[in-house]
Amino acid sequence: MVDLLLSVVGLGSLGGAIFTFYKFVTDTTPSKTMGWAALALAIVFCACALLLFLRHVNKEEEIHITQ
Repeated sequence: MVDLLLSVVGLGSLGGAIFTFYKFVTDTTPSKTMGWAALALAIVFCACALLLFLRHVNKEEEIHITQ
């Protein structure tokens, strides 16, 4: 359940970061707020990806051999 939440939040923040960065770059009078928002959303994405990765590093998979 936590993995799903991290994935959804991470992908949502990635989409938001891409959109706000695009708006920041293509706007004729860019505001600093859009730049900071894009940076903040990118940091949220990186944090979610790191947490998702760290939750699975030390898990061992049990291999059941039936013979």
